[in-house]
Amino acid sequence: MQDLRKLAIYPFLSDSREYVKKLDISVEELLTNVIYEKARIFGVERIMNAFRKRDVGDRKLVSESDYLSEILSYPIAKMISVCVKDNFMIKRYALGEARHAYRHLLNEPLEFILFVCKDLGLDVREENGEMKIHFVDYLKYAPTTYKKWKLINREMERGFVYLDKKDLVRIIQEAVMKIIAEDLSTKPCIELVEDVFRREIDEIREELEKTRKKLSIHPVGKVSVVNLPPCMREILKMIQSGENVPHMGRFSFVAFMHALGASREEIFKLFSTAPDFDEERTRYQIDHITGKISSTEYIPPSCDKMRTYGLCPSDKIDDICKNVRHPLSYYWKKVKKK
Repeated sequence: MQDLRKLAIYPFLSDSREYVKKLDISVEELLTNVIYEKARIFGVERIMNAFRKRDVGDRKLVSESDYLSEILSYPIAKMISVCVKDNFMIKRYALGEARHAYRHLLNEPLEFILFVCKDLGLDVREENGEMKIHFVDYLKYAPTTYKKWKLINREMERGFVYLDKKDLVRIIQEAVMKIIAEDLSTKPCIELVEDVFRREIDEIREELEKTRKKLSIHPVGKVSVVNLPPCMREILKMIQSGENVPHMGRFSFVAFMHALGASREEIFKLFSTAPDFDEERTRYQIDHITGKISSTEYIPPSCDKMRTYGLCPSDKIDDICKNVRHPLSYYWKKVKKK
């Protein structure tokens, strides 16, 4: 595939990487040569859009030179995201690329969507106008926290799960996000990138720090964040930093905040700062745990269970922790001491 427009829209594809490789442009040339100034401008726009809008956005492309600059902006944005040296930024950037791909793939013909699946290593097949994906890939990438996506609610035959076009594109979005994030997490920062994009990198770091400070000191409705027990503070920190929070961590945190009187919307806003925030998924999880769409209003786990789940930060426990058996008891003891 040598369609420059397609390579520019989907720069994560193998054909795009091969195209860039054949250009034989060194990293130093890409970052300093005046010829690639537009690519650097596009690269900065790309990462800033991903950071602030969760989508790398579309630029006005009218010439072959514009398409080339757009293609080259992808490796530039990737290098910048690595040099921010923050897991949040890597996940936010990966999400921005994935959502951009999702928007465009919805309007692509099935033939091209199947091409993208094959390029990403997904075992997807078309049979009599129907699409199906191998259950291993389905379980790896499908957002199975939703009832709709649970395997038991899907039609499966001989190891393949049937999907419509929109659902298949949704799985591609998850695959693109995870593949890019995993790739960038192994890459080192290039010193020249830090030198060339020092202002942009510092700007992102400053915004990240401001957001974290604001969230760390502001109450969540009636709940005082500074009085949270170490386990819940650690989970909140992980959510905001873009770390991979296990399912039981998210469950425990939502149940804990709900038990203290935080509203579903207030809890939702805390999760909305996560780099890979998914509004639909987050609302479903919160509504399920708080009893809005389930028959059970779950209570937060005890300290013993938090330890069993590996969610008790033993190196951060304090004197109050040693004298309580439940995270809620910690919170109320700390409130009374003030």
